[in-house]
Amino acid sequence: MTAETNNELYEPWRPMVDLPERIFCEGIHDDYEGIRILLRGENNTDRTARILFEAVIAYRNINESYRLRSWSKFKGANMVGLFIVKNSDWCEWLKLEAGGVLDNAPLCHYAILTPEDCIDIVSEAPPEVEWLTI
Repeated sequence: MTAETNNELYEPWRPMVDLPERIFCEGIHDDYEGIRILLRGENNTDRTARILFEAVIAYRNINESYRLRSWSKFKGANMVGLFIVKNSDWCEWLKLEAGGVLDNAPLCHYAILTPEDCIDIVSEAPPEVEWLTI
């Protein structure tokens, strides 16, 4: 389902098959590899997916309880899952903050929305996505 908030458009992003519809964040790691997000379904038997962003401009994680104004704009749409945000206000703000350095950069705003976390990443390149084998 696509949802719109003001000018922003949240389009579903399906980088892998079999990702559960209801996902939870198992971890966020920021290190020399980049930003790694670990996701899993609500069942303990669900596999863990790893999303690795190497060309990160910015990221944030906000507990869903503190995004009430944003969530109310979705007007009851199911906003749990992976999305690409078109016409992103945050990307525009980052460009202004960068003083022209990012004006021609191919920025993409990814939103990973779970029942507990609202994770936003702005990157210049698509992430690597894979199932972890344990």
